[in-house]
Amino acid sequence: MLAGMRSETVRIGDAVVCVFAGDMILDSEPVAARTLTDALDGRPALLAVDLSGVEMFTSTGLNLLLVTRRRALAEGIPLVLIAPSLRTVRTLELTETDTLFTVRTTVDEALRQHRLSD
Repeated sequence: MLAGMRSETVRIGDAVVCVFAGDMILDSEPVAARTLTDALDGRPALLAVDLSGVEMFTSTGLNLLLVTRRRALAEGIPLVLIAPSLRTVRTLELTETDTLFTVRTTVDEALRQHRLSD
């Protein structure tokens, strides 16, 4: 794991939450890509990507999310971004990709929206 980025994967019932913190940049791409690939390989009912702790979000992070989105769509796995930082939201808006992603403020909200919680 790189000092500039941390990742953690948590399973909540049939959903998987990938939590990222730090910088989502070129140097951290292999770790982030492996985390998301492993999550999708598990065929979750929902993949939630928690970006609340991401400080720097570059084109590398954006491309990674777009690749993850494409695979999730192809496999019928809903993808939700959780609480992206203002910088991340701004990057999505500037690149006009913000409409491609469902965004929720909390994991609980995403689970409720997809009827995966009590």
